[in-house]
Amino acid sequence: MSDLDNLAHDFSSLIRSGQPVLAAEKYWAEDVISIEPEHSAEHTLSLASGYDAAYGKLTDWLNHSAMEEVCIDGPFVTGNRFALFIDMLIKRRATGRRQPFSEIAIYTVRDGKIVEERYFYD
Repeated sequence: MSDLDNLAHDFSSLIRSGQPVLAAEKYWAEDVISIEPEHSAEHTLSLASGYDAAYGKLTDWLNHSAMEEVCIDGPFVTGNRFALFIDMLIKRRATGRRQPFSEIAIYTVRDGKIVEERYFYD
């Protein structure tokens, strides 16, 4: 397995096991960019540039929502990128309401760190 394969598998295992903050701390580059669809209603910025901004975006989202029943297909590795197909049940912390959520996440890696994460969902 290549270094990218190992990174992609470990990163996705951390997400799958409910540890997205640890995955970010371990694998994000200082200059990471996190991109959400502009129409997002997920209590998050559509673009966060730099580790601190991306980390704040992630922790803000986790303060509003809990990831439950996470199912990941992948990682699918090609070139310097990998993709994950993520299905989960999201629990809104304020209301307790649960809703299904699906997304495609594409990660770009440079020098053993994730430099961009891009999410696609409706």
